[in-house]
Amino acid sequence: MKARAGFVAMACLAAFAGCAATPAAAPGATPDAAPADASPTPAGTEIRLQAGQSTRVDAASLEIAFTGVAADSRCAKGETCIWEGSATVQLTVTGAAGARELVLHTAARSGPNAAAYGEWAIRLVALEPFPVVGREIASNAYVATLGIQRGAVETETGTATQ
Repeated sequence: MKARAGFVAMACLAAFAGCAATPAAAPGATPDAAPADASPTPAGTEIRLQAGQSTRVDAASLEIAFTGVAADSRCAKGETCIWEGSATVQLTVTGAAGARELVLHTAARSGPNAAAYGEWAIRLVALEPFPVVGREIASNAYVATLGIQRGAVETETGTATQ
């Protein structure tokens, strides 16, 4: 039992160390992630951003930047866990009201998966890649799928509503 606890602790430390690393290249980067200079994205759609990238949502007059993943404790494939874990995604949204930092979570029990900026709701739909036992995820290899829609965010659940 002690050996298993030690292994789990080491795996967690390795995962957090991988999040703090800043490698020169983006291994495992998704080729269809929207580059920072991509054409404007229409509102009411889902967008994919690689960590460090941003896009403009013209219909909402917003610039959304995926600044990174602050923590990733999701249960890795190949591991048996007692709960699902969660990843914490950091965004910077800039619009008429100025710049605002948003923190969204992959698991509802850890925090909201959506936040409001003016009349728009920004929701974390997915975060890739999913952790795998024994593999580190480079900090710039993360790709977030975000839903942008006009509407509110439920304060109790942190989810977007129309």
